[in-house]
Amino acid sequence: MKRALALVLAIACSPLLGACLVGDDKAFTVEAIFADVGDLPRFSNVQSSDVKIGTVRGIKLDGYHARVTMRLKGDTEIPSNAHALIRSTSLLGEKFIDLRIPDGVTPASDLLKDNDVIPIERTERIAGIDDALFKLGRLLEGGTAGDLAAVIHSSAEILRGREEALGEIFTRLRTFSGVLAGHAPDVATAINNLDTALQTLAGSSDQIATTLSSTADATQILAGQQADLSRLVTSLDRASSVLARYMKATRPASDRALKDLRLVLDQVMTTTGDLEKVLSALARFTDLWPKSIPGDYVQLDVVVTLGQGGPSDASSASISARTAQLRSLARLVEEHQRAMR
Repeated sequence: MKRALALVLAIACSPLLGACLVGDDKAFTVEAIFADVGDLPRFSNVQSSDVKIGTVRGIKLDGYHARVTMRLKGDTEIPSNAHALIRSTSLLGEKFIDLRIPDGVTPASDLLKDNDVIPIERTERIAGIDDALFKLGRLLEGGTAGDLAAVIHSSAEILRGREEALGEIFTRLRTFSGVLAGHAPDVATAINNLDTALQTLAGSSDQIATTLSSTADATQILAGQQADLSRLVTSLDRASSVLARYMKATRPASDRALKDLRLVLDQVMTTTGDLEKVLSALARFTDLWPKSIPGDYVQLDVVVTLGQGGPSDASSASISARTAQLRSLARLVEEHQRAMR
């Protein structure tokens, strides 16, 4: 009985206690315009830097927006460009209004004063878990709580036994996010280059259309000549077949000809040394012979004839004898020149 009485007294005195918190003579009133206040209750706290500075005294409709009246302590010093955010103390905790200066914004020199109004541009309601559940309920399109329970149970069954793998995925995702954040300038540059390329393509749409039209015309021409192309391919196939049969039939003769040619080349290579010596002596002779008779005009024509038949022993001996004679004649020419000097 005593506990029930104490509880009733606490409930009855709670508004009075809330009023006493901001009941000083210097307290002042500030209003804020919100697009949506959700389930923000009256007499909820107003905080700044996690310190209570006042309470919500009233919520009323202002056109299509909500006008929230806040009673702040007299010693509260809040810059006049502060933002008003509706937040929760926890995932499903109480709602309160947080007055703060956003990051990157320089606080104003003047402070909020009595009857000031924070415009809707500087107010916001931070979505909580209740908003997510509400959206999930709408996603279920009128489904019951049982449907929601079935979804949650199915999700739990899917994740059962995969906790370590899921944690590994989150760890790698965090690492990837860090790497991606480190390459943010490169990603931005790549996006800009892609945008430039797309703009270039958009500016070249006429040329692209002309190219595609030409390609279509060429395709039509090829389609009209399909029969001729088919006959050409068939003829080439027949020609290749005939050529293959010809090569197969003449392969033995070709092999014999190549073997004979190899023998001839081997013989030529063996006689190259002697032929080089003979030609060197002949060149020397043709150079010295005109000089051996000074004062006279001498024309020397040398004709070298190569026979078709292979060299016999007699012809080889004759060539050797002639080579020796040429060498002797060259020596005589040299001696005659020395005598003339």
